[in-house]
Amino acid sequence: MNKMENCTNVNQMYSIGEVAKICNVSRKTLRFYEQLGLLTPDHVSLENGYRYYTEKTMNLIPVIKYYKQMGFKLQEMGNVQNTGDYFYQETNFLTKLSELKREEQRIRNSYTAVSDWIGLLREGSIAIENQLQNVNVKYLDRESYVFMEQDFCYNYMDAVINIPWVNYLEEQDCEITGPVILHFENCEEKMACKSRKMNVMQKPVSIANSEMPTTFFGGQMFLSSYYLGDPAEICQQYKKMLLWAKEHDYQCSDEVYERYVIDYWSTMNVDNFVIELLIPAEKNRK
Repeated sequence: MNKMENCTNVNQMYSIGEVAKICNVSRKTLRFYEQLGLLTPDHVSLENGYRYYTEKTMNLIPVIKYYKQMGFKLQEMGNVQNTGDYFYQETNFLTKLSELKREEQRIRNSYTAVSDWIGLLREGSIAIENQLQNVNVKYLDRESYVFMEQDFCYNYMDAVINIPWVNYLEEQDCEITGPVILHFENCEEKMACKSRKMNVMQKPVSIANSEMPTTFFGGQMFLSSYYLGDPAEICQQYKKMLLWAKEHDYQCSDEVYERYVIDYWSTMNVDNFVIELLIPAEKNRK
């Protein structure tokens, strides 16, 4: 006979209703614990199926609650009642700790990505509301970016949404944040619609593959200007920037960067696009 059939001194036990009330859990929860083998009643009446628990068994419920608080799934607690030791199997806790560390990093990555996305929407909204299209000089900190060289045919939706790029990031187990940046080696070719290559770039928050190629962006002065609207007409803003550089005695690099603040990832209405154009430049010395 098992212990449920053998134990008959129910006067020294608690009914399922009493246990539920004392431990602030539902009867349904206690039956679920029983189904999972976490909390077996010490006696089940053969006449009416009523379940009874000893105080020792009832005291396992706070332990189960605490394990849940620590992140253990109910299915991971199968040995709690059988071991008689609340600190059963140290390896279980070490495994859970490693799992929680990974989850903590995942949440941090997600928080960073969401926070950066909100920042881009606010930046874009300010640029649109104030029609910010003036040329300025700014310094950008040097940061590491993941990148991929690709063919470019002036199809901006394909370049920005960029399914091959997304697939590549997934294959490399790389999580990114912030805007898509398109890098072109020659501004004149870009303006003349002759660019045939580009580098798509984004800032990583997590790189699983240490051999994944990266490049540095920033660490120098840039001419900066927002372009508002359809990227198909973006060349006019480049001409404006180069004219400004000439008038203010700045020497521009050949390469250019297009930082997509509001784009196809946020809206399909190209009239609401906000793109920051960045050209490395330095003041001519007299």
